[in-house]
Amino acid sequence: MKSIISFFIIISLFLIVSCAGQEPEEQIEEVAEVIPEPVYEYGFCIDSFKVIRDTVQPGWTMSHMFQGYGLSQYEINIAADKAADSLVGLRYIKEGTPYLMLCDMHDTAAKIKYCVYPKNVVDYIVFDFTGDSTIVDRRQKPHETYERLISGEIIKNSNLTFALDQQLKDINMTGEMAEFIAGVFAWTIDFFRLHPGDEFKVIYQEKSVEGTPYGIEEISSAWFKHQGHEYYGFRYSIDSSGTQVGFFDENGKQMKRPFLMAPVKYSRISSGFTMKRFHPVQKRWKAHLGTDYAAPKGTPILATADGYVIAASYSGGNGNYVKIQHDEVYATQYLHMTGFAPGIKKGVHVMQGQTIGYVGSTGLATGPHVCYRFWKNGKQVDHRAEKFPPSVPMPDSILPDYLKFIEPIKARLDSLPITPYIVQEES
Repeated sequence: MKSIISFFIIISLFLIVSCAGQEPEEQIEEVAEVIPEPVYEYGFCIDSFKVIRDTVQPGWTMSHMFQGYGLSQYEINIAADKAADSLVGLRYIKEGTPYLMLCDMHDTAAKIKYCVYPKNVVDYIVFDFTGDSTIVDRRQKPHETYERLISGEIIKNSNLTFALDQQLKDINMTGEMAEFIAGVFAWTIDFFRLHPGDEFKVIYQEKSVEGTPYGIEEISSAWFKHQGHEYYGFRYSIDSSGTQVGFFDENGKQMKRPFLMAPVKYSRISSGFTMKRFHPVQKRWKAHLGTDYAAPKGTPILATADGYVIAASYSGGNGNYVKIQHDEVYATQYLHMTGFAPGIKKGVHVMQGQTIGYVGSTGLATGPHVCYRFWKNGKQVDHRAEKFPPSVPMPDSILPDYLKFIEPIKARLDSLPITPYIVQEES
């Protein structure tokens, strides 16, 4: 018995000594393979292509862009013709525009499969060379619309554009916003007579692509204080179909009036209506029975009211001019045009705000401007001093719903603080 116990003790000691020198078996940890997320641009998974990025150089045509990618001149011509189609609208490529060429990753000849040409921040053109015939279509990046609020003030030696640009920081959006605001109040506010202390507030829809704002969709409501008077404008449809949309004030009166305050946008008055002015060309004192709006050559000139063109001609002093008869009382004339808009001739009917010509300096003019003349009962008068009939209020049947609709919007405008104009210090 003792011998058996001794045997087991010896075996146990042997096993202990044998295991003592061994390293414990390592635990092998399985690591999952990390698959990178696919990268997409313009709707293409670009990881699947050989991507060539380039930029349009000065003097390039579409042929230059496609050369060296295995296309025949015939294929290039077909692509250019299809791009110029009205649904695509790409007649030429613009210097400095970056574009993508997508080729087969395993094709050593690098023949192009797709070309992506951005037309603007939203629209882009796709050339598809993968089939028997070239396909060219216009596509859009996903974009969103957000409600935004903006306010500001006019200070000395400033204007609406400067005040807007302080906050929008984008020349295109600033121009769009200024045009929208001027459009709402074009019949009530003379934007050539803005004063320091004038203020504005706007609720609008801002367009954004990939998180970056790029444009103004529309204004839904606005407020403007001009020389102590407050003006409201609310966008509203007076029919259930939503086709009759306009701007109305806080009492339900339509903002639109018989005449626009000016025939051009974004300009300045270089000479007003006066019975005595020293003529810059004739070098003598004479009456100036109109208002001169200086603006860059080619700026659109707008009909200030509906009417019929009774003259679209040329005379030595007036240069190219258009005259419109609006009714039995009023007529307007627009002088020194560089040219007429398409279709503008004697006898045609024009609508308020329609482009009838373009700013120039034909006739007796020292620089590009439009001389705007205004007749009342056959006599030339100062249109800026003229008092026109008030706008027509909306029908009584609609008014209660309208007033209920604008109540919370007006409260938001009234509570919106004015963003002060920040004067930049010179360094």
